[in-house]
Formats: sequence, structure tokens, C-alpha cells
Amino acid sequence: MSAEGLGYRIGLEIHVQLTEAGTKLFCDCKSNYRGMAPNTNVCPVCLGLPGALPVPRRRPLVLATAAALLMGCEMPTEMVFTRKHYFYPDMPKNYQITQYQGGGGAPICLGGRLRYYDPDLDVWRSVKVRRINVEEDPGRTEYEGSIQSSEYAYVDYNRSGVPLIEVVTEPDVEGPREARRLVEYLLLALDYMGATNPRLEGSFRVDANVSVEGGERVEVKNIGSTLDLERALRYEIFRQSKIISQGGKVRRETRGWDPVRKVTKPQRAKEYEEEYLYFPDPDIPTVPIKDLVAEARPLLLRTPERLMEAIVSYGVRQRRSWALVVTKPAAQLFLSSVRLGAEPRAASRLIAVDLKGLIKKFGKDPNDPSSWPGPETIARLTMLVASGEYTYDEIKYNVLPAIANDPMLDVKGVLPPKANNIDNVIDEVIMSEVKAVRDYLDGKAKALDYLVGRALRRMAGLAVDPKAVRTSLEERLARLTSGTQ
Repeated sequence: MSAEGLGYRIGLEIHVQLTEAGTKLFCDCKSNYRGMAPNTNVCPVCLGLPGALPVPRRRPLVLATAAALLMGCEMPTEMVFTRKHYFYPDMPKNYQITQYQGGGGAPICLGGRLRYYDPDLDVWRSVKVRRINVEEDPGRTEYEGSIQSSEYAYVDYNRSGVPLIEVVTEPDVEGPREARRLVEYLLLALDYMGATNPRLEGSFRVDANVSVEGGERVEVKNIGSTLDLERALRYEIFRQSKIISQGGKVRRETRGWDPVRKVTKPQRAKEYEEEYLYFPDPDIPTVPIKDLVAEARPLLLRTPERLMEAIVSYGVRQRRSWALVVTKPAAQLFLSSVRLGAEPRAASRLIAVDLKGLIKKFGKDPNDPSSWPGPETIARLTMLVASGEYTYDEIKYNVLPAIANDPMLDVKGVLPPKANNIDNVIDEVIMSEVKAVRDYLDGKAKALDYLVGRALRRMAGLAVDPKAVRTSLEERLARLTSGTQ
């Protein structure tokens, strides 16, 4: 329900580049064009030059088939490509090669369902999938500054012909946050399957279809992040609900999302399918699906859901397993370290919570395997905790920062000697920090934090558990309060 109590419906069109396919959809130009000079990742086919014929490349089709298998779709026996006609400068053929349900064409997937994990509620949800299309990306139109102020428009065809899959859901997405979680899971699943790298700029875009009870459907185009997807949906539901509650009418239109102002803006009246003049591409023969399915099925062996099940089987909570799986190197490190004898629950906390947090704090990329230590290090650290030689917090505060800063460090070289004079240090702090002691005894609880900090400073370079220091201080101060020494 919206803020005004009106019901709403949300459907998504999720466009994901198959950046890891290696080639474009119909030629051998690279699928990942980032970092290339403009118009250097091109050939006669992706430039749409007269006489150049498109030839489907196998790897993009295998990856698209794997996506269809992931969602349990009904699949045709043959893949048919269709022309979608419209004019825009970044599409030199004046049509896009895609797939279409009808007119002799068929998408690669019909009537599937995507299961996705919602970490907010720690539950699995699902949404119906209407279809999946395989299509080519157009080029890019760029401007000097804003579109309003730029004297020229520049067209870069490096992206033209890059393979995409378009996943179209039914309008039964439950809400803006659920839409965000759905897309995040889909991107992660495609990442694990080796189809895309969602961290690359422009690797995915989402068009959101939103209608509030009593109004027409509005499409919000080209949303480039999952956070912006949630924001755009919340804003659009609020905007439409306000119009209807004030007696106005929401007309059918296409709007764009402004990520700076965080509003949607009108773009054009909504087109209808008939305007695109779809028909099967006469230059591309149909592609049998059977062999593609056989190649695609092994890619489903490593999906987020399967990995979460494997991690949960070690006694790790589902939400913690998601925190591991959402970062691929972390999940791999966990499984490898457990095989070497790491205690699973301690390893999951160490990797997914504390070490990942430190890696981010030091400005490193947790998705880069080189940011992480080897599984031998994780196994050794958890064994030290399990044996009682060190507490978890002693490892957390005294060892993990050094390893996060330099993952290649030997554990033996960074293990500090154990502090064995905690009581003596606490006595020294109590005697020297008279004012803080008095403040604590007068009921100022924050004074205890100061005293703990002073004690830890005196034991710098030694392995000490801050919780043990705090507990000892509290007990010692309690005896002072009661007059017992």
C-alpha cells in the first residue's frame, strides 16, 4: 500500500549485459569495452554497415540459456531473433536485434519464476517471470557537460552489439525494497554463473513499471543502481498516489530517474508495441536450443542458493551465510578454510563480519581475491580460539587489522604475546585516573570507556581481550563502591 492507502503494482524489466561472454552477440568484438578509446571496439557488423551480416556467437547464447534454466522457464525448441524498429543515433541499423513473443518470434524463456533471498527478513521470496529476451545493446550518446548545454552530441559504438538479457517480471513485485533485493540477487546469481560482472559501470539497467490504483501505468527508464531503483519506486508511488488523492489523473508515460535530485522526470508519451514493427530477422537462422541447454546446465552448480545451503550445513546461520555468499572471494575463502579444519561458525564471523569490515575500512576491494588472506590463515586463527590459547576478541583487535592491511602476513609473525598482568595494570589505572574513577562512581557510565582505553594503552603490543579488561575494571570498581578491597 502507498502512503495514501492506495494499492500499487510493480513490474521490472532488468537489462543485464553479459560482460563475461567474451564477444559481442553477433561479432567477435569484445563484450567488455570499458577503458577503450571511443569507436575502437567496432567492426562492420556492430556498426551496421550495408552488407555485413550478423552471426550469433555461441557463448552469449549459452549464458542466456543458463539464466533461463535458473528461472525454470518454458523454453522453445529454437531461438528466434527479431528486429525491433526505431530510430536513434546510437543504433546505426535503425533497428535492434532482440526477441519477441508473437509474429513468428519467441523469447528464450516464458513463464518462469525467480527465487531470491531477502536478508532484511531472512526469508526466501519469489516473483513470476514473464519472459527473458536475448538482445544486443545499442551504442552510447555522450555530451560535453549536460544535454542542454552541450554544443555537440557524440556517438560511441564500442557498446553497440554487446549481448544483453532482458528479464521481464510480472507486476507482482511486493514493494520498492523487495525490487531492490530481487535485482541484487539476480545480479549475484549471474555473477556466480560467469555471465556478468555487476560491478562494472553500466553493466545493468532497470526499467520499472509502476501503477497506483486508479491510474495508468508509468515506466521509469534507465535506473542504474539497485539503491536508485528502490528510491525511484518510492518516489513514483508517492507522486502517483498524491495526484490521485487530489482528484487528478495519472497518464501513461515514460519517465526518467534523476539520481541527483532523486525525482522522476517526464521523457515522452509511452509507446505501444505495434509501433516497433517487430518481425523475425531474415538474416539470422533459428538456433536449436537442445545443445545450448547441455552446455548451460553445469553453470547452475554454483548459484548463491546452492552455496548458502552448503554453508548453512556447517551450522552457520542463513543470514550470515548470505553475508559470505554476497562477496564471492569471502564465500570461497570460508569453504576452503573449513576444509582445512577451521571452526565454521568462528570462521564465518571472522570473514563475513570483522575481516570484511576491516578490508573496506582500509579502502580495499572485498571482491578482489588479493584483498583476502589464504585459507591456512583463517584455519589457524580459528584453531587458536578453539584451543583457548587466544580469545576471539584478542584475535579480532590484535591480529585482524594487520592481516587486513597485508593479507600475505604469516600468522605466527603477527601474534602478539599474551598480556598476563591485567590486574596489575587495572590497579595502576585506578590509582592514576582518580577523576575518572570518581566520575564513574558518581554514575557517569562513559567514564568506564575512558578507563578501559587507558588500560589498553598501557598494554599496547600485547594480546588482550578488551571485554576481559572491562569486566575486571567493573568488578574492581564495584568492590570500591562497596568498600571491599
